[in-house]
Amino acid sequence: MMKMSVAKVPYGKPIKLLADLQGYPDGRLVQYEVLRKTSSGEEKITELNGVTKGNKALAIWNPDFLENTTFELDDKPSTQKVDEKYYFKAKIDDEEVKSSDLELTFPLTLFLKDGGEPLNGVHCKITLSDGTQIEAEFSKGFVEFSNVPLGQFKVEVDGYTPNILYGVLKR
Repeated sequence: MMKMSVAKVPYGKPIKLLADLQGYPDGRLVQYEVLRKTSSGEEKITELNGVTKGNKALAIWNPDFLENTTFELDDKPSTQKVDEKYYFKAKIDDEEVKSSDLELTFPLTLFLKDGGEPLNGVHCKITLSDGTQIEAEFSKGFVEFSNVPLGQFKVEVDGYTPNILYGVLKR
């Protein structure tokens, strides 16, 4: 019997592909495939190998192909949809198991000025595509958020016009 575990991971860090195995001796080859699925289909990103040890197999994936992640910011909600998901398959002998979807997250830095001056000490709140809300404060015009998933987001800025900005983080 084989099952997979995956986690939400920040971009730029290696992703551990872990398969829990029962009944396979140590030293057996486990083949992993990393796939991306979108509304237009699936695409194999890479193949990796792992070896069984102590009822587990591990491979490390570094998703460096995502370097061109960008965002757009506007005062109106976007109609763009980001439907990119990742998952893994692990194969040993004739057995194959598929992981749940993996959500990659990214750092997001915003810079805003009001009347030509960078915002400083101004409170804001970002609502992410998954509904999570994070509060922060601008410093010298900048505010940084970590672990932002791909997709739409909304930023509410105290005392700034417009006080609600919408964005899309996409690859």
